[in-house]
Order: sequence, then structure tokens, then C-alpha cells
Amino acid sequence: MPLLCIGHSHLACVTRAAVAAELPLRAFNFWDLPGAIVDDGGQPRFAEDIREALIGHAGPVFSFVGGGAHVVLGMLVHPRRFDFVLPDEPDLALDPAAEVLPATAVRRILQSMTDEYLTLMGEVRRLASGAMFHIEPPPPSADALRMHADVPWVMFPDRCREISPAALRYKLWRLHSQILRAWCSGNGVTFVEAPAGTSDADGFMLDDYYGDGAHANDAYGELVLAQMRQLA
Repeated sequence: MPLLCIGHSHLACVTRAAVAAELPLRAFNFWDLPGAIVDDGGQPRFAEDIREALIGHAGPVFSFVGGGAHVVLGMLVHPRRFDFVLPDEPDLALDPAAEVLPATAVRRILQSMTDEYLTLMGEVRRLASGAMFHIEPPPPSADALRMHADVPWVMFPDRCREISPAALRYKLWRLHSQILRAWCSGNGVTFVEAPAGTSDADGFMLDDYYGDGAHANDAYGELVLAQMRQLA
């Protein structure tokens, strides 16, 4: 039975890795499927073919839904420059030029940006009869200079043309993962952490797995694919 995965852009590196390895994988990548998500009275739902695929699949389902809220919020410097103290690691650096906001306020903003995706994840959980796993988005890169050439600046017209400090981007990634982990824990979904050995001692993505600043590359996809095969 092919592995079944569903979600957004972080799925692409896994799809490419499966093609290279000639492994059967059925992937619904919403970035490549216009009309895959429809509005149903203000609530997002899947198109009929995706619903049928989920209902008819007896094996596990791997979710890559969402995964970019922390990137949208903080990859680039906001006009109202901000930072916060991550309660789990209060000694992480703060941006001296930024307004320090309460972590609870930043979490509420990030939660609001994630709610739509949590709704979709709930729909996957409702339709799928087998186990469901949610794959953690890859950790951020610390290399702002390298990232600068890869940023699709046109997609961020309201942001400054500056990469946010690495520590802020790391804290937002951690906070985003906490939101996902908490949702998974309360909804019968297994949260799958980023593959071991893909980040450095400070938690940043190793250069070998860098994709484009927001995504990981095919080598990272191979490791996620190995995780999925082990879980299936």
C-alpha cells in the first residue's frame, strides 16, 4: 500500500525523495492542487476526491498540513520590530532593537494564524480510519545571508527587506511546534519531530539540509521518508 500524505509545501521534498527512491507514495500537496480545499459556509473542507481517498485508505496518514505560520510571522523583520522570551529557554538572545512582547501574546497571534490548518488537520483525523501522524516543519536556518537570496520578497510587501534575527526565528519555530504538539496530543494524532541529526547544537538546520530558507531539501526529505516508512 502506498504511503499517503497530505498537506502543504513542506511535503514537496518528501515527494521528490520518494520518486528518486522509486517508493510508492500518494501525496496531496495543496500547493499543486487548486480547488483541493473549498469553503463550506466559512469553514474549509476537502474536495470530494481527497475526502474519498482519506476514507478509503486503511493505512496511516501523514499530515504536512500548514507548517508555515511561524515563517509568515517572523522570517522577515516586521515594521513594528518585536521579540519575546521563550519560557522554555529564557536565556536565548533578544533583539536589542525590538519591542519585547509577552510570550502569551505572540502565542495567541501564532495560534490564530494556525487555526485554519488545525481545522484541516481535524478533518483529516475525522475522515481517516487508521493512525494519523503530523510531521513537524523543518527547523530554521541560521544563515540569514544565504536566505536573503531565496526570499520571495514580493509575497511579503508589508515587511522590511531584512531577515529576522536567527534567535527570533528559532523561538517562533519552537512556539509553533508547541501549538501543533498540543493539538495532536488532544486529538489522537502522533506528532513526529524533525529527524535526528538535521540540526546543530543550537537547534538550527544544518547546511546539508537547507532548501530555500523556508523549506528543507531532498536530503532532508529522504530522512522524513525513512521516518514515515518506520512508522507505517
